[in-house]
Amino acid sequence: MRILLVGVDHKTAPLQIREVVSFSKEQTSLALPDLQRRIGEAVILSTCNRTEVYAAAANPEAAAEHIGRFIVGFHGLPRESIAPHLNTAVDGDVAQHLFRVASGLDSMIVGEPQILGQVRDALATASNADSVGAALNGLFHAAVKSGRRVREETEISRNPLSISYAGVRLAKRELGGLEGRRVLLVGAGDAGRLVAVALRSSGVRDLQIANRTMSRSEDLAAELSGAAVPFEEIPNALKRVDIVISATDAPEYILSTAMVSDALHSANGSGGRLFMFDLAVPRDVEPLVAELPKVRLFNIDDLSSIAEDNLQERKRAAQDAERIVEDELARFGRWWDSLDSEAMVRSMRMRAEDIRQQEIERALRHLMSSSDGDRDVMEAMTRSIVNRLLHDPTMFLKHKASTAQLDAARLMFGLDDEEDR
Repeated sequence: MRILLVGVDHKTAPLQIREVVSFSKEQTSLALPDLQRRIGEAVILSTCNRTEVYAAAANPEAAAEHIGRFIVGFHGLPRESIAPHLNTAVDGDVAQHLFRVASGLDSMIVGEPQILGQVRDALATASNADSVGAALNGLFHAAVKSGRRVREETEISRNPLSISYAGVRLAKRELGGLEGRRVLLVGAGDAGRLVAVALRSSGVRDLQIANRTMSRSEDLAAELSGAAVPFEEIPNALKRVDIVISATDAPEYILSTAMVSDALHSANGSGGRLFMFDLAVPRDVEPLVAELPKVRLFNIDDLSSIAEDNLQERKRAAQDAERIVEDELARFGRWWDSLDSEAMVRSMRMRAEDIRQQEIERALRHLMSSSDGDRDVMEAMTRSIVNRLLHDPTMFLKHKASTAQLDAARLMFGLDDEEDR
């Protein structure tokens, strides 16, 4: 059995590719059973920065081809547009990659705290879909353990910078501070909540929150002394704010070019200029909005400067984290190697048990008809068991074994110990 990874991330594919191959939670639950029927074990990890399919397969080349076709087929995409961006890895490279992902070392924002939970959720979703077995269970549990150790034992978990906080930091950098700014937050889910908290801690007092489910907007607004805005009132809310930060998981654009253009006809607090940060993948803001006058639109890939600052701040912690990852990889490698030996031992014991059962049945038949006594029957049975168990190893050792294999057999059967006695 081999471990396989096929997917894209922020290093191999631009945002416009990542967003079209991403899987929502609902899509993941729909996709996994079909994927499992095609290739066997499978887990889908889909976040704002990556969409990756992990699999366990005897033939990784064939499985990789199936996965590539599945991704483009599920999303109805032309294969030639996606194939150049797909990254494929096998065995140890897969384990190292996932361990680094779970530990926050492969994130755009090094050490960002959400990815560990996303890795854990990916495994839970696959388990619920019955698409994961011992191999991927072991891999993902080991990766989660690595990520947990990194957070507990290194400084990378101190004052972690999430994607949401990075977006707010970018807004502060662009505008020279957020005190007195009026902000519209679109989305009150986990990412939106983090954005809202970051905005409040950055001095924003006029915070409006819009979400498709009004009760979630109201709950978050009450928690942070903001104002809930009905989702259908977003066009009017745009006219009254300086900053828009959008972080939903909607499959379509929430903020269209026409909607934003209409809002620009009414002056807002920054003299008619509008700062927009699109935190969503797939994107919430239609890309053509960037061409409107008086609009500055940023998306998640524009966080590179924040990411570089964060990397410098966390360089020492990242080095400590890498050592933990290597330690956990070695531990996982020993477990993975044991799977082959365990399967071999089980097969050997099953074969021995089959022989034992056959010889018992033969002995019982002889005992029922024999007049020579039980001892001769038992002698014949046990001699037959020994001969049958040792026949194949004997023929191999006599006619095919190399010197190294003879030495291994001597160790396996403890023959050196016998000679010493």
